[in-house]
Amino acid sequence: MPFPVFMKKGWILMKKIRIGTAASLMALTAAVTFVVTFSFSRKLFNEKVRDIDGIAEKYERLDELDRKVRAEYYKDIPEDDVTTGILMGYVAGLGDPYSAYRPTEQLTDYQENNAGVYTGIGISIVKNDEGYALIVEVAENGSAQKAGIAAGDVLTEVEDISLKGDYKKAIDMIAGEVGTYVRIRIRKENSEKETEYTLKREQLDETTVYSEMLDGQIGYIRITKFRSVSVGQFADARKKLLDDGAKGFVFDVRDNGGGVLSALEKMVDPILPEGELAFSYDRAGNPTTILKSDKECMKMPYVVLVNGATASASELFACVLRDYSDAKLVGETTFGKGIMQTTFELTGGGVTLTTATYATGKTPCYHETGLEPDVQIVYDPEAEQDNQLEAAQQTVAEMILQDAA
Repeated sequence: MPFPVFMKKGWILMKKIRIGTAASLMALTAAVTFVVTFSFSRKLFNEKVRDIDGIAEKYERLDELDRKVRAEYYKDIPEDDVTTGILMGYVAGLGDPYSAYRPTEQLTDYQENNAGVYTGIGISIVKNDEGYALIVEVAENGSAQKAGIAAGDVLTEVEDISLKGDYKKAIDMIAGEVGTYVRIRIRKENSEKETEYTLKREQLDETTVYSEMLDGQIGYIRITKFRSVSVGQFADARKKLLDDGAKGFVFDVRDNGGGVLSALEKMVDPILPEGELAFSYDRAGNPTTILKSDKECMKMPYVVLVNGATASASELFACVLRDYSDAKLVGETTFGKGIMQTTFELTGGGVTLTTATYATGKTPCYHETGLEPDVQIVYDPEAEQDNQLEAAQQTVAEMILQDAA
């Protein structure tokens, strides 16, 4: 029976060796871990020191400038304006035309603009050759329309300030709090007589969607901007055209510079199939879903009219419709803005920063390259009819015939 005893002693010996070896290995591992951790921590510490040194140098230079200005400038320092200027300059130093710091008042205006609401009297204007403002559009149910002011009339004066004398100051006087009043002078179209009006400032929804039925039961929807108010306007326009028997659609996003991504998602949801359809990518390349659609999907012949001023959200609109609803793009190569901005509220204002690139699940990021149309056609300003729209109508008509075959 010696063999089992020997095996037992050998097992005990091996166990002792293993315990000793394990202890040594643990000690060695701890030492290595300490060295590695110390080296890594020292590296991080050195990096932090360099960061702090860099920040300190910036503030030293700013402090030097501040002391010199306070010692030599010939007027009192407008402290709030200087602070705002520093913050604006910091973001401007990024060299990104889409990033900006905005003080509180400007941030509020920016947010209202994205919502598609504004305070005013309900007129859209352009400066004419005389230096006055030609009214090109009057908002429905706005105070200007209620007073009988129409497109073609000329705005000559606001609160006794002539537009010809100081155009910007006069136009700025139209803005104000909801419920307050502003005095203006209007020269009616084809008349020399001027009439004074006192109009109430109101909060109005911006009209961003226009629609009509074209020949061949083709629904035409023009989207000028993607704003929060655009969602309902687009849904109403689409429903009316469908109720009137539209067999296909032309969506016109020429000269549309983009807008609010959440509005875009809600507008295209009924048109696109279910799934995650577009993604943003941060500087580390991490993806985030930015556009998804539910099960509701109406597949029809779609054409999207685009040009070189079709940018940002309007490009994504065109891209997802082509990728997931087989839409055809007609017109000219788009602008090529495949980056997105995020606005963060800060004390006394907020900052809008470019935070990511984006792409659909089928088309890679088209930033600085744009989208190439399926039907290339350059706009002809001399043509009697809109030659790009005619090409879009022809394209969607052919698609309707194909579906019917």
